[in-house]
Amino acid sequence: MAEGTTQHLYALIAGEASGDTLGAGLMTAILRHDPEAKFIGIGGPKMIACGMKSSFKMELLSVMGITEVMSKIVPILRIRTKITKIIKDARPCILIGIDSPDFNLSVEQRVRRSGIPTVHYVSPSVWAWRQGRMKKIRASCDRVLSLLKFEKGYYDSVNMPCSYVGHTLANTIPFEVDEEVSREHIDLYKTSVENVSGKVMGILPGSRVGIISHMLPVYAQTARIIKRKMPETCFISTVPNYELATLVKDIWLEYAPDLSLTIYVGNSYDVISSCDAVLLTSGTIALETMLLKRPFAVAYKVSPVTALIARSMLKVRLYSLPNLIAGRRVVNEFIQEQCTPEALSEEMIKLMTSDNLLMKKEFANIHKAMRCNSDELAAQAVLQVLADHPATLKMNSKAESNTSEKDASADVSRPVGGTKQTFKNDIEPEVTLPSSADEILGKDEKTEPQFGSENTNH
Repeated sequence: MAEGTTQHLYALIAGEASGDTLGAGLMTAILRHDPEAKFIGIGGPKMIACGMKSSFKMELLSVMGITEVMSKIVPILRIRTKITKIIKDARPCILIGIDSPDFNLSVEQRVRRSGIPTVHYVSPSVWAWRQGRMKKIRASCDRVLSLLKFEKGYYDSVNMPCSYVGHTLANTIPFEVDEEVSREHIDLYKTSVENVSGKVMGILPGSRVGIISHMLPVYAQTARIIKRKMPETCFISTVPNYELATLVKDIWLEYAPDLSLTIYVGNSYDVISSCDAVLLTSGTIALETMLLKRPFAVAYKVSPVTALIARSMLKVRLYSLPNLIAGRRVVNEFIQEQCTPEALSEEMIKLMTSDNLLMKKEFANIHKAMRCNSDELAAQAVLQVLADHPATLKMNSKAESNTSEKDASADVSRPVGGTKQTFKNDIEPEVTLPSSADEILGKDEKTEPQFGSENTNH
C-alpha cells in the first residue's frame, strides 16, 4: 500500500452500465481477498449493491459523441473536479477507473500525482487510433487491465504494464442456452403484444436516450420492410428501465404506428435468447448476443461531424467486439451510410431464413476461448499493483489462509458460468460510445468516437 493512503479503502469510477457490471464483479473479488474493503467513487446500481458509496449518479457520465456531448461538458467537468478532490482527500489505497477513458484517465492522472496508485480497467482502443494517447495512459495509471488478448500484446510492445483479464460476461453467460426455456422465462407467448406464429426478431436500440432517439427510427423503418416481406414476424425489445421503455414506445409509434413492438424492461438475456435473430446497436450488447449464440447484425450511426473525425483517425476496419476478438468479420456491420432500412432489412431476412450454423460455430469457439475467471484475475492484478508500491497491503489473516496460491490458480482457471441456463447477472443492453468530452477543449485531445466496445469496446 502506498504511503499515506487508507488501508482497505478502494476508489472505483464507472461511467456506464457495462462498467457497472465489471466494477461489481471486481468489488466482489476484492472482498474475497480483503473482507474489510470499503468502496467509494462513482458507480451504478450493481456496484452500489456491492457496497459502493457513490458520490454522483453514474448516468450523468453516460453521454455520447463529439457534437452530442457538448451540452453536457460543463456538468461533466464539474463532476471530474469534485470526484478528484473527494478521492484525493479520502486517500484510498488505490483508484480503479473502469472504461470511460476520456473521463477516467484525467481523474487517474491527477490522483496518481498525489501518490495514490491507479489502474485503468478496459483498455482504450489506442491500438486502433490516436496512438499518441499512450503518453497520457502512462502518466495516468500504473497498469492497464485489458479485456482482449491482442491488446496485451500491443501494450507489451510499447513496454506499458498490462494484464489480460478477459471479460466477465464469458463466465456469467452459460455456454448453452435454450430458446424455449428463455421464452418461458419471459412468458413470451402470453406477454407478446402480437401473436407469436412466425420468426421472432429482437430490436435493441441501446440504453441511452441519445442513441435510442438516433437509431430506433432506422430500426422502425427496417421492421416495416421486413413485415411486408415476412408478415408473421414478431418484434420484441428490451431496455433497462421504464423511462426508456416509454421513449422506445413513443418513437416506435411515430415511425411505425402500424407495427406492434413488445418492450420488456430488464431480462435482456432471456429476451435476446428468445429471438431467432437480433438487430442491435454496436456496443457491449454485441458481445452478450454473441455469447448467447444468437445470429445478429450490428448497426451504428453518429453525427456527420463525429463520423468525419473518426474516419480521419481510425486504423481499423472492424468495429464490433465479436469481429475484433476474431480478427475477421464474423457478423456484418452496417456503419454510417451503410446503416439504411433497406440494407438492414435484407440482412435480417437472410439471418431469419438461414440456419446460421457457421456463425453459431464461430460464436461457440470465441466463447470457449474467452472463458476465464475474469473478476478474480482483475482483483489479483489490482492487488499486485498495491504490492508493488512501497508498503505492502496487509490482508486479513483469515482471507490470506483462504486464498492460497493453489486455490487462486484453481479459481482463475475455472469458468464460473457453467452450462446451466441461469442468468443471475442480467446486463441491460449497452452501447459503448464516447464516454465524455472533458478533454475536448484541450489543444491535443479529442473525444474518442468508439464504434465498438472497449467494454466494450471499449
